[in-house]
Amino acid sequence: MITTKRLIIKPYRQEDSECFLNALNDNSDHLYDYFANMIKVNDNLESTKKYFEQKDLDWKENKSYACGIFKKETKELIGHISVREIDWKIPKGELAYFIFKQHNGNNFGAEALHAFKNWCFTEKKFNRLFMKIAEENIASIKVAERSGFIYEGLLKKDYRKREQNLIDMNIYGYTEDLKLERTNSQNADFSKLIVELDANLASRNGEMQEYFNQFNKLDSIKHVIIAYVNGTAAGCGAIKQFDSESVEVKRMFVSEEFRGRGIAHKILNELENWAKELGYAATVLETSNVQVEAVKLYTKSGYAVTENYGQYAGIESSICFRKELEL
Repeated sequence: MITTKRLIIKPYRQEDSECFLNALNDNSDHLYDYFANMIKVNDNLESTKKYFEQKDLDWKENKSYACGIFKKETKELIGHISVREIDWKIPKGELAYFIFKQHNGNNFGAEALHAFKNWCFTEKKFNRLFMKIAEENIASIKVAERSGFIYEGLLKKDYRKREQNLIDMNIYGYTEDLKLERTNSQNADFSKLIVELDANLASRNGEMQEYFNQFNKLDSIKHVIIAYVNGTAAGCGAIKQFDSESVEVKRMFVSEEFRGRGIAHKILNELENWAKELGYAATVLETSNVQVEAVKLYTKSGYAVTENYGQYAGIESSICFRKELEL
């Protein structure tokens, strides 16, 4: 299940059959141009139940993933979204969606598309998604572009609409280009990420975060890595001198929507490479015992728990790590 500010996106269940069928019937003229087959195979309640059974089987066999789009507050079904034609050798798939006409104009499509796209990349590890959109469908083109999809070309005579002549379709694709940039603590994107980080830490560490804040000043940090995904600042990390032989890893963070893609590991690896270039032989760091994801990251990256150092000595919630760098 995927949740956003206003929506719940989840696989269909049999109890959704009747409302799905009724909504399709009410929107048949609105949807027929591009979802004619879906309407044809859902001509009665029994056929819709079978349709849902097949979608459930396809999900279990990783052939396609189909979800209903529901309003969070009312639980009302307002649309559909899916990824199909999956090629797991890449992996890639074709994404399609619609919002029922009575709910258009509220940006529900953009909200659902953005969240579902992120789920595909984070949970299912897609490398590419694409959409086919008619040239005349300006609204869907704008939604795709706002969600990061880029125009890739024209498919000539690729689709027949309502038994009419074949029409051209635009193809929009989305891939994630990760770039690691070396900078310093004066970087504006770094400052924005730190605001997110501090808010996240405050929610997890409570009153103890006020104690930790005094050791997280940015003026002493000169070496910062920012991870950009398709030009958007997605995460960061930094190092500062700890002693003559080692540096301390500081301010590690990845924004929530970009988690699960291995970005934190890549930032950490680049920080270690930078430390070696600067002539250091080891890295140290501290994290809280409530930062379960961070503890897993550092353990998998070859860090060993060490005695709490400096300001963290005697702090039961702190876990300190050390790693010897291979020069």
